[in-house]
Amino acid sequence: MPREGLRIVHLGAGVRDGLLREKRLVLELTQKQVAEKAKVALTSYQKFESGERNIRTASFDVACKVLLALEMDPTAFFKGEYVLGELTIFDSEGHKYVRSGRLVDEDINEQEAINVMRIHVRGRTVVIPLKILRAIGSPDAVQFLYQSDQKRLGIKVAKSEEENAVAIPKDAYSGKWRGICINDEGLVNMIYEMMGRENGNYVGEPILFEKGCVLPLDTVCSSEYQIDEDKYYLLRINA
Repeated sequence: MPREGLRIVHLGAGVRDGLLREKRLVLELTQKQVAEKAKVALTSYQKFESGERNIRTASFDVACKVLLALEMDPTAFFKGEYVLGELTIFDSEGHKYVRSGRLVDEDINEQEAINVMRIHVRGRTVVIPLKILRAIGSPDAVQFLYQSDQKRLGIKVAKSEEENAVAIPKDAYSGKWRGICINDEGLVNMIYEMMGRENGNYVGEPILFEKGCVLPLDTVCSSEYQIDEDKYYLLRINA
């Protein structure tokens, strides 16, 4: 597997950093569902996730079952490393801008940091999958973050009244949608300004990396927020 654009995380650190929990949240699974998929006791999985028990010391069979239940690669695991990340989006000049990995900055609380590999920008559109929003607690509003030295784009929870905060429609969490697509000139200009470019010409369409499909867009449902419905869309679950 090509490693370009991927972040390598050594297993011990990954467990301490909540890697298993992060993978579970991205998959939108409960601890019980993971335990059932892996066919292990719920208490055993909970100890692995919390770090109380090191999964590296578990039997080969049990470790593989847990890893596969979380869609992790056992081969990379047993080599002492684990690859976080998926396809990297390149611009027309071949530069990487939306990077795989975890956004970490001294000004960002680690509990608010989020695996940013699934936020996408193409042209004048931003796509935020529901899994990211749920992983940070289904917020009412988010702020965009950019780590210039690593060229990583991410989001964190924001109060709706904060400057540059983006309100998230309540209906996004209704169970009918996979995420939101924001087509807002001002927001995209702000992101490109953070990225140090006036514009971007990304290759390919926004993809959620869910079963390899590009999901269709649909108009937003009503919400308590005063949102321009021409700019905000929800990504349909059933394509």
